Amino acid sequence: ELFENMSLSAPFDLSRHSWRWGFHLRREDLRRYLNRSSRGAFNFASFADFARGQVNTSSFRTGSTLAYWQRHPWDLFWQDEFKVRDNLTFNFGIRYEYPSSAKELRGHATNFVPGVGPVVVGSNQLLSIDPAQKGASALSLRTAPLTLPASGVNSDKNNVAPVFGFAYTPRVGKRIFGAGDTVIRGGVRIAYDDLFNNVPSGMALGPPYNLQVTQTANVTQPGRFAWALGFDQNVPLISNVGKQGPGTPTVGVLSFQGVDPDLRSTYLYQYNLSIQRRLSESFSIEANYQGSSGHQLGMFIDVNQPTVIVRDPARRGPVAPNEQVFPYPSFGNAQVAKSIGNSNYNGLVLSGKYQNRRGIFLEGHYTFGKSLDYNSSYFGSNNLPGETGAPVDARNLRLEHGPSAFDIRHRFNLVYVIELPVGPGHKLFGWKNGISNAVFAKWQISGVTTVQSGYPFTVVTGGQDTSGFNQATAGISPSGGNRPDLIKPGLLPQNNRNPDAAFDATWFAAALAGRVGTSGRNQYYGPGIHNHDVAIAKGFPLGERIGLQFRADFFNLFNHTNFANPISDLSNANFGKITQTLGAAVSNAVGTSGGPIGGPRLIQFSLRLQF
Repeated sequence: ELFENMSLSAPFDLSRHSWRWGFHLRREDLRRYLNRSSRGAFNFASFADFARGQVNTSSFRTGSTLAYWQRHPWDLFWQDEFKVRDNLTFNFGIRYEYPSSAKELRGHATNFVPGVGPVVVGSNQLLSIDPAQKGASALSLRTAPLTLPASGVNSDKNNVAPVFGFAYTPRVGKRIFGAGDTVIRGGVRIAYDDLFNNVPSGMALGPPYNLQVTQTANVTQPGRFAWALGFDQNVPLISNVGKQGPGTPTVGVLSFQGVDPDLRSTYLYQYNLSIQRRLSESFSIEANYQGSSGHQLGMFIDVNQPTVIVRDPARRGPVAPNEQVFPYPSFGNAQVAKSIGNSNYNGLVLSGKYQNRRGIFLEGHYTFGKSLDYNSSYFGSNNLPGETGAPVDARNLRLEHGPSAFDIRHRFNLVYVIELPVGPGHKLFGWKNGISNAVFAKWQISGVTTVQSGYPFTVVTGGQDTSGFNQATAGISPSGGNRPDLIKPGLLPQNNRNPDAAFDATWFAAALAGRVGTSGRNQYYGPGIHNHDVAIAKGFPLGERIGLQFRADFFNLFNHTNFANPISDLSNANFGKITQTLGAAVSNAVGTSGGPIGGPRLIQFSLRLQF
């Protein structure tokens, strides 16, 4: 790694300018081994099927996924601070980034190229499957119509990012702006995001260097199947060869991960405008508009998602007389990373700050905002039911447009630190002696109050695939989970204060063959958060530079119950009910204590030595 940042004041005798520039070069190496599905991954449509050993979907991998990746990204920038006048300053500059594509040093990776198929990186070798053979012996290589680089993709080379900002103190309209008491700031910039190495390294998870066989009921198998079949790789790698028809689609059992050879870097337009006004020596207010527009956001697309010939709309898509037709009938799921997503955010932030010489500090913020996108998870990371790295219907991306998974329309925060006016130097208990100093001096109360509206959620059908679009496992990428129909007009009745009926479950019914239901993505909002964290501290001076502080923290002081989102899986017996508090849901998901994050009251005592 090599980097350097430099600055120069008054370049070329331009006294109003100040330059900064620099560069950053680095080499990244990734040695990655992933044993996903090496012990088998099995899914069951119900607990009863699990008890009977009747599998709905299975994946099992053998062989090595060890791969060695390397890339050489670099960037450089130049920025100028131009002081036009003593009350007006411009900041502008430009940045160039070359992300570099990660290369597999031994060529042990296969990229699934749309329109072509699986091609070994750094070669023109196309993977083929002989339907007359079984297991690994069915694999062979032939010449592809293209040659891939060792990275499997073409590097993006046009990542130019300008930036502009200003700060202005008005000297007109003193009745409104005061005498130097107002600052107007604004700016706009383009920013690029880097592709994290887990995405391209997924190309090492496919044949011919390892073999992952995926079986699916009503697709590769006529129905639910036994455990043993899920672990058996000495099977035909293409199911139903020569039998394409209702309930018996011709489809492969090998899954692939790939990257669009022309994948572009994600970029963001970011802009803001604010006005800050000092009303007194102690008090100031600010109004701030913040906006952003994201483009070419990363999503996984199953390019081998089937179309469905619907002959009986009352039956599920994979079930006869309905018929699935796969674009690449020799292969199974083919998740390809594409840069096709977009996002948009607009928000207004109102702030106030008060700080006096008596030890009182208060700062409050209210945010009113709205965030929309096509997907809120980064290539399927941290996915929730209905919020995955892939759209439900890969051919109709507009169905995914909706509120972001993190969209919070209203949020209020209050931060405060108050030195209590007691003890020596104050009127109350102000005796100047050792006892008064030890008992009454250096008391402090501080805290954070948070009040916000709820997070959105998506209602999914759950259970077995209903549409036929291979959405068999809700919430597991690339399966977003089929969405049901809204069968009643108007807005969904919700009462998040009633855990037993947070919304009316009778408004939904499963949408069946060949389509996505009318209930959209992230169209409903769960309970909000009302939380007060308060701390009481007492200082004990032990000398001029040493002190001891006793502190008591009360998380969720009033023990207010903050509920998690309701169960949104139509196949769940608790559909429409709230079964967890927010803190319990968070702790179950990430293995942390549920206390500080919307959970029950938590009290913590600490003793700290300060020097």
